[in-house]
Amino acid sequence: MKAADLSHTGDDNRLNEIQARLGVCFKDPALLVTALTHRSAASDCQHKSNERLEFLGDSIVGLVVCELLFRQFPDHNEGELAKSKAFIVSENSLASAAQEIGLQEYVLMSAGESSSGGRRRRSILSDVFEALIGAIYLDSGIASARRVVRKALKKIILQAEADHHRGDYKSSLQERTQALFRLAPMYRVVGEVGEEHDKTFAVEAVLREDVIGSGNGKTKKEAEQSAAHDALSNLPAQVEIAAS
Repeated sequence: MKAADLSHTGDDNRLNEIQARLGVCFKDPALLVTALTHRSAASDCQHKSNERLEFLGDSIVGLVVCELLFRQFPDHNEGELAKSKAFIVSENSLASAAQEIGLQEYVLMSAGESSSGGRRRRSILSDVFEALIGAIYLDSGIASARRVVRKALKKIILQAEADHHRGDYKSSLQERTQALFRLAPMYRVVGEVGEEHDKTFAVEAVLREDVIGSGNGKTKKEAEQSAAHDALSNLPAQVEIAAS
């Protein structure tokens, strides 16, 4: 599908599909097309890229999430709220929300970007999600944008509610090991699989010479967080080894 195709009458069904998935009806469909247009396709069609809408949407998503956390967690302090927000609005979380909606099917990008795995690239998916929220805000106002954000991020918000430290396991692990052993854990990459644009990293968390946790992720940071999470659950069994 060429980038310009969505502006043609024959592709009205495509626009209707994505609006149905989002639960919105655009008064100005051109805003929707712009939100879906990656910069690699902008030069091939009459529409601008979604970068400006992404800039706006980033702030709106942050506002909606902050508002929700402020009301939902009245006993959490500023630091706890900040950790929850960081997890919910992270690239991984927004990309996952985009995939749940199926946005990868509708992103307009160049053939080269698509063939190199652009439709699976988490940075592109998270950017499109933010651009769509910006477009919805401009087209229908904050109430509609708030509704779409809450619905799309519902699962992720529930995860944050269950564990508001999620996404910062490395800090929690370091606090724990410093308190117990006066040592900070180290992280080492022990494996990489997949193509260059879609790698998965395997990482171990190490205390002294002992492996106390392991994890995988699409980025090294994500894999380190996974390893730290694993280490936190294993740490009681590692006390004697690490303390010896």
